[in-house]
Amino acid sequence: MPYIVLQKKKVKRSVWVHDINVKRLEYGEFHTLYPDLQKDDKRYKMYLRMNENQFDFLLNLIENDIEKQMTQFRKPISAKERLVVTLRFLATGESFRSLGFRYRIGFSTIKAIVLDVTIVIWKNLKDIFMPKPTKEKWKQIAKTYSDKWQFPNCVGSLDGKHVMLFCPNNAGTSFYNYKGRHFVVLLALVDANYKFIAVDVGAFGRNSDGGVFAESKLGTSLATNTADIPADTPLENGGEPMPHVIIGDQAFPLKPYLMRLYSKEAVSNNANKKNFNYRLSRARRTVENAFGILSARWRIFHTDIEVQPEIVDNIILCCCCLHNMLRNDEDDNTGVPDNFIAFEGIRNNSTRAACVIRDKFCDYFSSENGSLPWENQ
Repeated sequence: MPYIVLQKKKVKRSVWVHDINVKRLEYGEFHTLYPDLQKDDKRYKMYLRMNENQFDFLLNLIENDIEKQMTQFRKPISAKERLVVTLRFLATGESFRSLGFRYRIGFSTIKAIVLDVTIVIWKNLKDIFMPKPTKEKWKQIAKTYSDKWQFPNCVGSLDGKHVMLFCPNNAGTSFYNYKGRHFVVLLALVDANYKFIAVDVGAFGRNSDGGVFAESKLGTSLATNTADIPADTPLENGGEPMPHVIIGDQAFPLKPYLMRLYSKEAVSNNANKKNFNYRLSRARRTVENAFGILSARWRIFHTDIEVQPEIVDNIILCCCCLHNMLRNDEDDNTGVPDNFIAFEGIRNNSTRAACVIRDKFCDYFSSENGSLPWENQ
């Protein structure tokens, strides 16, 4: 019996370009508002979340990868306008349809521009502003944590952020968590200057931070000792060599390379352990501040992102790279922690070695050389 092939009938476009979009060069926001913004540095930065020099630097890096060829049918949208549209999408979290009306560009074209440019930004910026840490880089991070946050041998602060998205197609409850919404998880390791050292994106929203970390490349490399972490170093001159560690909250398990807070029961009648919790929490807020700066600058993180998870991943990675690029030109504390979801702690059987290491950090922070003059106030 011969097979019958059913072909879907193509829907013919009624118009190639909508009448409203034909007037893009006369009335589109890029051609009307943007030239005026270039005359006002403050409002320019409010509009694109970066100054014009930073914008030009970024455009020069990616221009060849996002510009389109001229055809005999029409003039393509310039690389500069494509970048402006993308940055405005990230800065506001507006829908593709809303941006389409503003810039007088087709809705599907706006979506294609954003997806294309975010991928290009990540590919071009990741090796410049988020390279794989070397042993010397880890040492530099540890020194900065010691100098700025008085937590020696710390090579990063770890936490997870749940990024909201619309219900993905055929996802069931994979991205749905106890908050009653759909999320994808951004797991980040942050240095003492609020910059991302490493990020992992795409885990299901229903997973805990500890579970996401265990399955991530970073978690695997630390567990197998393949992350090129420096050798053990004394916390003070003449002291016992101690391992370099990352720090996290109660959502993460205690490991020889990962320090977390003592439990409430442990600190109730122990001043030294209470002091350790203070010092760790003080240093750990760098990752919360980094998420706060990220969300304050790129308001896309305050909305339900209207694309599928695999596309959301590229948008988040792009924002993290832009965050590091802009932090290179800043040295302020503009990040205020936003309303983070309180992750429930997970019960893990910590190894004896991890407990011993934490106790030694605890003893050092309460010693004459390791204590701070204001911490008991």
